[in-house]
Amino acid sequence: MSEGYEIVVWIILIVASITDLLWGKIYNYLTLTSLGSGVLVRFALEGSPSFAITLPAIVTALCLFFPLYYLKTLAAGDVKLLMAVAPWANFQWVIHLAITTILLGALVGLFVLLKKKGLKKSAQSMGEAVKAPTHSFNQMTRMPFAPAFLCSLLFLKIAEFKGWSL
Repeated sequence: MSEGYEIVVWIILIVASITDLLWGKIYNYLTLTSLGSGVLVRFALEGSPSFAITLPAIVTALCLFFPLYYLKTLAAGDVKLLMAVAPWANFQWVIHLAITTILLGALVGLFVLLKKKGLKKSAQSMGEAVKAPTHSFNQMTRMPFAPAFLCSLLFLKIAEFKGWSL
């Protein structure tokens, strides 16, 4: 990912994290304009070959996160957020961001659940969720996920700086 595009990704994820933390929502005006402008900017700067980068990245983002949305694990805004940063990157980078975000989000979610309910009630709660995974989102179980994207980006940049192989 080029540095100019990377700045845009940081801005998108910072704004999404703020709105997700304050209002519990990642707004379409952010995700859809970021998605559209990413495709247009890359096309304007790189020409038609940019579609060979942007389209696979967007499709990869959708394929990775839509099943989690369908299973009610993520909200639609989380899916659109990964799709919004995809045109500014490439499909390999989208995969790395998605995987680290899911892992980080799961760890934070588990920590919050254990702290809130304790070990026994947490285990019961997870067992119930596995038995009836079609429960719908509500404010009691929802966790802002955009900050996990932001922390994952930070982790990936540190890993790149340190030369870690992912």
